[in-house]
Amino acid sequence: MVTMPMPSTISESSSDAADYVELKRENFYNLLQKSNVLELIAEETLQQLVEVSDECSSEGWDGANAKPVSEEVLQCAVRFLCSFSVRIEDPEVGAEPDGSITLEWYRSPNKVISISINPDGWVYWAAMIGTSRRHGADYAMMGISDDLLKIILQVTGGN
Repeated sequence: MVTMPMPSTISESSSDAADYVELKRENFYNLLQKSNVLELIAEETLQQLVEVSDECSSEGWDGANAKPVSEEVLQCAVRFLCSFSVRIEDPEVGAEPDGSITLEWYRSPNKVISISINPDGWVYWAAMIGTSRRHGADYAMMGISDDLLKIILQVTGGN
């Protein structure tokens, strides 16, 4: 099993919000350390998840009415990524105003897959591969479906 160093604290603040972010960071770190397949996920992807979660952890993080990315969404994203049976290229990680975490693998306008992991634990995805358009939904707690993994590998050029 790979041991990942504890991500550093961003600020020395001592408010309820800062305490919440630090607790969330520690919980995330502990979850990662329990993963038996951590080596299948690049450290950069995990760090991006932490950063996006921290940046989007409060109501209105987008300057409007965005919902915060919750600890549950973060854990769903980690479980989803830990369910991959093969090492894949790192996705770009982002957040949506509804509190979802997004993962995207982009090669060109006609070779892309975007995945959204929502607060209820559902994974919604859409892909374009050439002239083929695909979309679907899976439950994050069930891991990645064979169909979705094949589509990601088609986009990324994996085996």
